[in-house]
Amino acid sequence: MCGICGIASADPARPPLDRGTLARMTDSIIHRGPDEDGAWIEPGVALGMRRLSIIDLAGSHQPVANEDGAVRAVFNGEIYNFAELREHLRRRGHRLETCGDSETLVHLYEDHGVDFLRHLRGMFAIALWDRRARRLVLARDRMGVKPMYYAETQGGLAFASEVKALLAGGLLEPRLDPLGAELFLAHGFVPGPRTLFAGVRKLPPASLLVWERGRVAELREYWTPWDGEATPSAGWEDDQEALLGLLREAVKARMVSDVPLGVMLSGGLDSSLIATLMAERSSRRVETFSIGFIEDGDANELDDARLVARRIGAEHHEMTTSAVGHPELLDEAMWHLEEPIADVSCLGFLLLSRLARRSVTVALSGQGADELLGGYRKHEIASLAAGARLVPGPVRRAVGALACLGPPGSTFRRGLLAVTTDDPAVRLLAMSRVLQPHERATLLSPEFLEPAAEEEIAAVVRSHIPPVAQSPLGETLHLDTRLALVDNMLLYFDKMSMAASLEVRVPFMDHDVVAYCSRLPDSRRVWRLRRKELLRRASRGLIDDAIIDKPKRGFFHAALGTWLSVHREALVRETLLDGRTLARGQYRPEAVSRLVASAAARDKKASQCLFSLLLLERWQRLFVDGDAPGLRPEPAERVALAS
Repeated sequence: MCGICGIASADPARPPLDRGTLARMTDSIIHRGPDEDGAWIEPGVALGMRRLSIIDLAGSHQPVANEDGAVRAVFNGEIYNFAELREHLRRRGHRLETCGDSETLVHLYEDHGVDFLRHLRGMFAIALWDRRARRLVLARDRMGVKPMYYAETQGGLAFASEVKALLAGGLLEPRLDPLGAELFLAHGFVPGPRTLFAGVRKLPPASLLVWERGRVAELREYWTPWDGEATPSAGWEDDQEALLGLLREAVKARMVSDVPLGVMLSGGLDSSLIATLMAERSSRRVETFSIGFIEDGDANELDDARLVARRIGAEHHEMTTSAVGHPELLDEAMWHLEEPIADVSCLGFLLLSRLARRSVTVALSGQGADELLGGYRKHEIASLAAGARLVPGPVRRAVGALACLGPPGSTFRRGLLAVTTDDPAVRLLAMSRVLQPHERATLLSPEFLEPAAEEEIAAVVRSHIPPVAQSPLGETLHLDTRLALVDNMLLYFDKMSMAASLEVRVPFMDHDVVAYCSRLPDSRRVWRLRRKELLRRASRGLIDDAIIDKPKRGFFHAALGTWLSVHREALVRETLLDGRTLARGQYRPEAVSRLVASAAARDKKASQCLFSLLLLERWQRLFVDGDAPGLRPEPAERVALAS
């Protein structure tokens, strides 16, 4: 696990960066790799990294190189099938100098070119330099577990695991992308490839970018869940065994480590199953980590986590905290996230990661099962939409027209639209959108409103519509895996865990598991409006029925309202309604005041909108105004870089 950064330039005669600048870039992401640093600079390219040592602790120093040094790479993540790849490469005559996974990348590239990615099983963000072709290849794992940012700058194509490395190197000036801001307010996160930073993009999951001769020569997807042969569903019991078999293999692959590892245990179905499968294979007591929040009351799952830990004989660690504490945590989390996420869960996950890091360096997680197997209420609604398709089109459209009878943005209006529409993007936005169109028009100032925003909000969803025909439920699940899962949940899992120098591995994101789940019949995901039915049945006998059958409870379930009520004066009135914010002219002050009053009355929708506005302003203060120290060179240093 590492943090990587660098730049490739079109000038073959001189290096694009000096060592001091590259060191500033890697220093800015030292939390991702506190164990060692590495750098390579030559005419045309600069590669830097920070390493968190997990495999081959004494070797596998990066950047890695092939036998003659013409191909070099840095990468962040883990290649789980590296042992098989190493054996394959040796048989082909390659000379391997280390015992780890990183070295396999350059030799696979020698044999297969950019198609080497198809041979990898893992989570990764890779930057590979081919000196002979003067080519930089950037690649991201199939599900987007590891982040990769890039920007076309005057000096060339720059990349990094975190944007702050680009800022620390003086490679770009932090400016707000207004359209990115609109996307954030609508979705509650910034869907890729955009970011909030003007000119900075996220490489999409399962994608590779080739930069050569001073331009992006290729940007394409190298994998979809529907590649390869499909295995037809053969009945409930066979499907249960198939899913469990794939999950066991995924957990086994993710337990390879030369450092201590454990598991994040929420007490819910998904993490409980991962912890149980991990205990099956472990020769020592599994270490489990849980966090509970006082404000969650009966929704607090610490008792369930203890039950699972006792059943599997785990060494259990837990902490109880309160949403009213940690007032400094919001800015700290934002600094690490670099993209606001309108979900207080990220604060809880940062605390949980710190707890786990006291004992282990690697932790497994149950993240991703909901998006694969239908774990949210919107998936029930999508399954109802499949039934609605049996109704004749004119009748369905007439029923859908009744949505106009409800107030704009009402649950009735959005729910009816979600069930009756044939448009997957309209359905997802009806179920998931945060700031509704009518709210956007009344809350944002005319100067800040982007004319193309509504089109872009829908277009970013449509760009991920499955390439093969799917049911409404299948469409919704795939959109979730390519939008909210990647740019909300996996993003904050990566950023919050790496803030604590902790590697988190996600067995449900194994691409074989994903491909299998993507081909399942709807009934295996949502059966008679019961969510994640196949996973529930597969878990019987492995974990307690009480864990399997209990209603889903959200992490940090009741914290947002309490958090806002406690910190309203310090973080809301002193931020959203102060002179600095008003001078930006982005919001209508009277509309913000109404939101504050509604949130004080425990209006959940108002609280969510208010929190989103607060995050956007805090982001601008940290990154654009420069309240966060050390992100950019001092002015004199920037002049020196430019010269």
